[in-house]
Amino acid sequence: MALYSPFTAANKFGLGLQPGEHTEIDKDPKGWLIAQLPLADRLPPRYAGMGNAAQLIEMADTDYRQRISFQQDNQLTADEQAQIRIAQRRSTTLQREQSNQRLAVAIESDTPFAERLVRFWSNHFSIALTNNKPSLVHAGLPYENEAIRAHINGRFEDMLLAVAQHPTMLIYLDNTASFGPNSPAGRQRNRGLNENYAREMLELHTLGVDGGYTQDDVIALARMLTGWNVNLPAQTGTRPDPQSPAGGFFYYALLHEPGAQQLLGKTYADTGLRQATAAIQDLARHPSTATFIANKLARHFIADQPPASAIAALAKVFTDTQGDLPRVHQALVELDEAWDPGMQKLKSAEDFIVSTVRALPGIPLTEDVLGILNDTLSSFNQRPFTAPSPAGWPEQAEHWGGPDALMKRVEFINMVAGAVGPDFDARDIVALILPADAALQLAIRRAESKTQALALLLASPQFQWRA
Repeated sequence: MALYSPFTAANKFGLGLQPGEHTEIDKDPKGWLIAQLPLADRLPPRYAGMGNAAQLIEMADTDYRQRISFQQDNQLTADEQAQIRIAQRRSTTLQREQSNQRLAVAIESDTPFAERLVRFWSNHFSIALTNNKPSLVHAGLPYENEAIRAHINGRFEDMLLAVAQHPTMLIYLDNTASFGPNSPAGRQRNRGLNENYAREMLELHTLGVDGGYTQDDVIALARMLTGWNVNLPAQTGTRPDPQSPAGGFFYYALLHEPGAQQLLGKTYADTGLRQATAAIQDLARHPSTATFIANKLARHFIADQPPASAIAALAKVFTDTQGDLPRVHQALVELDEAWDPGMQKLKSAEDFIVSTVRALPGIPLTEDVLGILNDTLSSFNQRPFTAPSPAGWPEQAEHWGGPDALMKRVEFINMVAGAVGPDFDARDIVALILPADAALQLAIRRAESKTQALALLLASPQFQWRA
């Protein structure tokens, strides 16, 4: 029988304990986690009023096209230069505000398990705001809310389809540049397939690299996905569908590769948009997908090398419920392996920063403070929506615990302790956020100052690991 510790509930499943919170959790740690699941799709108040992805993609695309148009002139006029500066300031402000608000939501969350789940799935369906995709510069957080958060209490196939029809993912993985070679547009422009999204959907989003697909399956899925596009102006300056919102999902039939396609041994008739939809639904229900998702959940919430028993249990629930995510998430909470204190996870940079501020209530989350925290995330190379590949941020401890990363953690700890150390007594905090540890408590009591005591607490292995 597992010991259901409030510290495990908050530190391993959640985002770190806030002082005083453990007394509430101690009544029923499992129940505290399960009670958060129905609230996982709740939009945090800090995000109210944010533009949707289509609006922000259209705005960024317009700014980019305008800048390119201006730069074609031999010499920019004063008015053109002013317009470019206004657009750049607006873009910088939006990006900073979104990064700050996302960090604040994690720090303030009263449903930290739900918030961690949103971030897990956002990382599973990772996107990056890269310089070579100018229309996406403001689209990261709206994508997370619209494609991930809004579908986290549904089935996996609902989220997979929402991601597949989200303009951010279609632009990020180049499906907007994929033409059916035998489609009307492909023949006219001599354009062909782009396999990026099809490959990543199979390798990273559903079956996994060992899931049993072949290169022929990648090509077949890429063909079915042709026409899944975004309603943005072409080079002619006109949108494919002037009657529909700019920047949103648009099925462009003129780009769709005609004919039936065979994926994983099953033939899909040419039914236009519904052809790829049917294939995506089947991928979501495939046994390899169940195992792949179970492995990722277990690796994130249990250990870098999770027990095979935990993976098998999660995969069975995924299969039996046809990917019902709340029931899969509840099954995770009910795994004895997840509560084993011997199973630990080194905190990622974001986890470390968020849990640090959660442990120190009263730090004002002003734009300046949040900006400093996000700059620190940048120094750790984990600023939101900048993962190095579509695989998202790595899970393994070696990625977050290398010598350079550890030195940066020490620098952050010294910065925090120097700024707020005198305001907090680590002797009081340690018992409220971490399980009892005589050696750590003794070291903190022997510290020469409150600043040093807080630094010892934050630098301790007990704080650095999720357990």
